[in-house]
Amino acid sequence: MKNRLIVIIPAILIVFFALCSQAFCQNADSTMLKRKNPTGALFRSLFVPGLGQFYNEKYIKAAIIAGIEIYLINEVYTHWHKADLHEKHFTNAFDNPVYQAEEFARYEKELDRRGNSTWFLAATVFFSMFDAYVDAHLSDFDQTDKAFEVYIGPGREDEVVAILSFSLP
Repeated sequence: MKNRLIVIIPAILIVFFALCSQAFCQNADSTMLKRKNPTGALFRSLFVPGLGQFYNEKYIKAAIIAGIEIYLINEVYTHWHKADLHEKHFTNAFDNPVYQAEEFARYEKELDRRGNSTWFLAATVFFSMFDAYVDAHLSDFDQTDKAFEVYIGPGREDEVVAILSFSLP
């Protein structure tokens, strides 16, 4: 459990500080569209889970992708650790062939799970990178001709307002 925390806590701290530094350094002006750097978004997303989406101001998508990637990193680590443990057990079980066979089967099962988690992680990182790349390319795209818009935000006093507006041709 301690080894898992040694991996998870620094990953969470890196993501937190990276997200905070981006949030406090930008001066947002809603009337001017800024062009995002697609290559920068791609590499941000490659090195820190969800940072490319955060750079593109897609905050919900950033949180979802970061959560999935951190979960999959944890799964790879967990299954790697379990596979090593079962490998030690079956190599040290010379006197009991039944136990040795059971541990070898568990070892192979954990290797398969680790491999599956690694492939899912690679696919998620790949998706995250190219999603950030495409979103950065579309960052200065004028979207004024929407058929409908949804606004959820603060209203008067302590109210939350949800507005759905349609534009009919």
